[in-house]
Amino acid sequence: MESKSSRFRVAAVLGTFLWCLFFNGSPAYGRSITSLEAPSGCEWKKDGEDGEKALACSVRTIANVPGLIGNLSAIQVDSIGSLALECSDVLFFESQIDGPHGFFSPLPRLEKLRVDYCKIRYLPGGVFASAHNLTSLSIRTHNGDWSAMTLELHRDTLRGLPHLQHLDLADNNLWTLPTELLCPVQRLATLNLTRNKLQDIVSLGFSNCTPSFKVLDLSNNDLSNLPDRTLSNLPNLTVLKLQENVISSVDDHALSGLTALHSLNMSSNRLVALPPELFSETKELRELILSNNSLAVLAPGLLYNLDELQVLDLSNNELTNLWVNRDTFSRLVRLLILDLSFNTLTRIDSHVFKGLYSLQILKLEHNQIEILLDGCFGSLTNLHSLTLSHNRIARFDPAHTVGLNTLGQLFLDSNELKTMHRHVFDNLTGLQDLSLSGNYLTEIPYAVRVLRSLKTLDLGNNHVSRIDNDSFAGLSELYGLRLVDNKLEKVSREAFAELPALQVLNLANNYIRHVEQSAFASNPVLRAIRLDGNQLTEIRGAFTSLTTLVWLNVSDNKLLWFDYSHLPVSIEWLDIHANQISELENYYTVRNTLRIKILDASYNQIGEIAEANVPDSVETLFLNNNKIRTIAAGTFLQKRNLQKVMLYGNEIRKLDVAALALQSVPKDVELPQFYIGNNPILCDCTMEWLPRINEMTKLRQYPRVMDLDMVTCDMVHARATPRRPLLSLKPKDFLCQYDAHCFALCHCCDFDACDCEMTCPNNCSCYHDHSWLSNVVDCSNAGFKQVPERIPMDATEIYLDGNELGDLGSHVFIGKRRLKVLYLNNSGISAIHNCTFNGVAALRVLHLEDNALRELRGFEFDQLAHMSELYLDHNAIATVGNTTFKKMKNLEVLRLDSNRIVDFRPWEALPSVGDSTKVALEGNAWSCECSNAAKLRSWLAEHRGDPEKMYCRDGVETLAQAMKRCGDPSTEAVSRGIQEIPLLGGNFVPLLAGALVAVITICLIVALAFAFRQDVRLWAHARYGLRLGKMTTPPDEERDRLYDGYIVYSERDEDFVSRFLAAELEQSGLALCLHWRDLPPARPQEAVPPAAAAARRIVIIFSPVFMANEWQHAEFRAALRTALENIRPSSRKRRVLVLLATEAPAHDPELQLLLQTCTVVIWGEKRFWEKLRFAMPDSVGKRRDSKKVNDRNRKPARYTAAPSAGDVWTKPNGVLVAPVHAPTPTPTQSTYVSSASSRTEDEDSGAEHQHQHQHGGYSALHSGNARPVSLSSRGSHLYSTIPEPPVPTAPPGEVTHPVNPRTYFV
Repeated sequence: MESKSSRFRVAAVLGTFLWCLFFNGSPAYGRSITSLEAPSGCEWKKDGEDGEKALACSVRTIANVPGLIGNLSAIQVDSIGSLALECSDVLFFESQIDGPHGFFSPLPRLEKLRVDYCKIRYLPGGVFASAHNLTSLSIRTHNGDWSAMTLELHRDTLRGLPHLQHLDLADNNLWTLPTELLCPVQRLATLNLTRNKLQDIVSLGFSNCTPSFKVLDLSNNDLSNLPDRTLSNLPNLTVLKLQENVISSVDDHALSGLTALHSLNMSSNRLVALPPELFSETKELRELILSNNSLAVLAPGLLYNLDELQVLDLSNNELTNLWVNRDTFSRLVRLLILDLSFNTLTRIDSHVFKGLYSLQILKLEHNQIEILLDGCFGSLTNLHSLTLSHNRIARFDPAHTVGLNTLGQLFLDSNELKTMHRHVFDNLTGLQDLSLSGNYLTEIPYAVRVLRSLKTLDLGNNHVSRIDNDSFAGLSELYGLRLVDNKLEKVSREAFAELPALQVLNLANNYIRHVEQSAFASNPVLRAIRLDGNQLTEIRGAFTSLTTLVWLNVSDNKLLWFDYSHLPVSIEWLDIHANQISELENYYTVRNTLRIKILDASYNQIGEIAEANVPDSVETLFLNNNKIRTIAAGTFLQKRNLQKVMLYGNEIRKLDVAALALQSVPKDVELPQFYIGNNPILCDCTMEWLPRINEMTKLRQYPRVMDLDMVTCDMVHARATPRRPLLSLKPKDFLCQYDAHCFALCHCCDFDACDCEMTCPNNCSCYHDHSWLSNVVDCSNAGFKQVPERIPMDATEIYLDGNELGDLGSHVFIGKRRLKVLYLNNSGISAIHNCTFNGVAALRVLHLEDNALRELRGFEFDQLAHMSELYLDHNAIATVGNTTFKKMKNLEVLRLDSNRIVDFRPWEALPSVGDSTKVALEGNAWSCECSNAAKLRSWLAEHRGDPEKMYCRDGVETLAQAMKRCGDPSTEAVSRGIQEIPLLGGNFVPLLAGALVAVITICLIVALAFAFRQDVRLWAHARYGLRLGKMTTPPDEERDRLYDGYIVYSERDEDFVSRFLAAELEQSGLALCLHWRDLPPARPQEAVPPAAAAARRIVIIFSPVFMANEWQHAEFRAALRTALENIRPSSRKRRVLVLLATEAPAHDPELQLLLQTCTVVIWGEKRFWEKLRFAMPDSVGKRRDSKKVNDRNRKPARYTAAPSAGDVWTKPNGVLVAPVHAPTPTPTQSTYVSSASSRTEDEDSGAEHQHQHQHGGYSALHSGNARPVSLSSRGSHLYSTIPEPPVPTAPPGEVTHPVNPRTYFV
């Protein structure tokens, strides 16, 4: 039957596929029929080496997942073995899972599920039960990205996942785990809890359920200690990661029971010492990492039982020789790697490493080692790498290398070695890497000649001043040689003749002045040479024989001359920057054969660049910070591989567009990037193309200039701003100077009166743009007595300022039809006539300031209808005709300030001037008569004029004072009417006095009410029930809440709260929910947030007991924080009330923030009860009837006044107690009444009397940690407890764990 059903299934799938392939049918509801198509926002990926299909989807929140999966076809659903979901973290959407079946539909073959960046607060029980075949589950919400958003797990979250083997809960801001969370997943092998906020390893539940863990990652949490036998129920654990915590103490038997542990990482904690019995049961441990702690002590016998240990990392601690001795590592016979770096060791004794025959890597760098005893490494016969760098070793003798026959790497850099014994390396014939840099060696040690197998030798940062012919004799296999920062002065032919295998040579930062020709002829495979930072003046012939040379750096020398012909053609990376080269010569024209890809010639003296100066193979070219003035046309035309060119910081004045031309760049290749900023570019008419260079890239024949916004221009016309940003210029700003010009179609240039002839007048400068649309004539300060006659007719701007023109006659600018800007300022002009500006109708800007004009009669500007800016300030104008500006409809700026105008009516003279027009009238001598005061006041207010800066003719009174003197004429008629009616015999003094007294009285009352506004509010609320300045009706979101208040307090303050505080509030009709009275026993995360959401106010009582107990409990504080975060910040001041019964500690930032953002009432302060009732909401009307019914059976309670300063309301232990006259407790005003409130009044009074008698006048309202007797029995309430199904009876001998009843919110 099985084979038949499987064959039928295959046939059905194949048939569906062929139907889709041939008929191309469109599925209903947008489903994807073929398995090759992925839903929108998803893509198919291969998962792992087996190539199984994995669906990776991006969703907004987790709520979008059911619709996404529901849109998959049957073929797709059946093919998904791995699903990855990633939520959007851009807009900060919160993901909510409503119930156990609201996550996703069943995926029968789903084995791997990964959820990333979905901001989830709570995972309910059985949420993954539909994916019962899951073997790997990863939930990474990254809740820590949001302030204080945590993830809470139900104890049954993992129910229904019997095959789960790998669980990843990293980056979730978890504070704790439910105790029975891991019980349903008995096959779990890997648990990752890194990067959370876990503080107590005991509370993680490893003691209740013991799945077959193999890997446990608790790194990057807030764990502070490891108690005894915490992980004893994990016998199969092989890897334990505890790094990046704050562990400062470890108990003796913390690792008890971990008999299979192979790897333990406790690095980056705060360990100072470890107990000697810690590793007594971890005999299989192979890797132990204790780095980056503060270990100063290694207890004797600590490592004795670790016979299988292979890796031990004790770096970055505070270990000294007192605790690193002959017995410390004596039994670690299988140890391969030992790291003791970054400690405070001062010597290495002869027997400290005795018995470490298997050790291969030993790190001792960054200690304070001064002494090495003879034979100290004698036992390390298998050592391959020894690091002694950054110590204080001054002597290294043959006795120190005894036994190191297999050593391959020795690092002795940054010590105090001055000489090396001739036979110190005789035992190290197999050495391949030797570092002696940072010492005080003055010559190449003779001892290195026996190292026939040496590959790399580092002698940098010493005092070596010469290299003899046989200094490197015997080093025939040397690959790399570093001699940087020494005192070498020359390189001879024989210096490296004994190094035929040399490929990398570093001679940087010496004093080398000369390199002999063919100095490296004996090094045929040399590939990289560094000679930068020396004093070379030439390199001719030094490298021509090196056919394999690829990398050459001769920067920061004193080279004066350079030619490509003296370099081997194999070079690909050439650095010659920071020299004194004036030209990149190419005498033999070898640029076509060069292979240079990166050329750095910056910071030289290069003056010009042409095609021959740049190799055709170049990809990246640095020519910045030279003195380049000219770039020839076609310089980069043949550079087909060009990617980037740096030309900034040069002296380029002009640049031809052909200089940047390229061969056509294919569309699949990025355009080259050029940088030309910080050059003194002259933006004349030939440079008009430069701002548009990046628009020309569409042709794919020009580069993209990346720093156009950094380019500034020198302007041709001196009257313009000397330097302006390139991108701020318009085409008309790119000007060239000319003396005379005649257009090609002009046939009258031989005659004197020719309109198309452009001749610049004597003593003037003339400029034009590329298309001759701008024609600027500058004749300023030229000594003219009259306007020059031969000004070009096509002039668009004329500058005649600074001359002595006197009386401007008629028609002096006739024919200048294109003139737009005219400067006549400071030219001694005394008069202008009605035809002075005849023929310049296009004039937009006219400067006539700083002249000697005396009057404007009204007809001077009749032809200037398009004028936008007119400057007439600083003249001697006394009169202005009313028609002077009548035809200027587009006027934007008019300056008449600093003249002698006496009578000017702007509302008549400027009828067409709008509100946006800037009119300056200051600095005139006005006739301050009252007849025009109202209109002038109105006009100045409309055009933002300042009458304070306008003075009257007498020069003393301002126009503002004159207007004030004249008064507001608009009120004159009213005033006259009032004066006609005799009032109080014509005496206004009593009326004014009465009005003044009334105003003062009202102001005084308002001031007092404002100063004592809080007392007024409390009085109005207590007397009349009015809430002044408060909302009289609750917001919509509060009207339907079950309770008026939810009170959070300490369990030990139960009687004070329930019998005194709550009773007083409930008597006024408020329905209260008390945390320890009305809520069933439950975890804070399950009880606090729902109760807070059901109440209109949240009251938190901060007593000394509450501060010392509940407030210090991380889980309780997290639950309270969650409840407060669900309240909008704008409503938090109204909804959260803090009753402070003790002094708030200043070092608690969370409590201080709470006091700042919430309403605070202090116990014992004046008007305590009035403030408390004012902060609480008014009772809801629908509860009044029930209140009346309940009041029939309630004993009347007296009003209790606020405690006086002398009252003592706290016991020595900080528990709140109530006075003897506390009222009888009343039942809660909830929907259901608990059985605790069904006692009779006699019982209550009798119990109260008994308590009072026993405790001598005070009710001791708590007894140890026990709950009050009245709460021992409960009936129906806000929470209904539904028992779990009966638990089967356990067989004899087995222990059964009691199961807490599950609580459901009603």
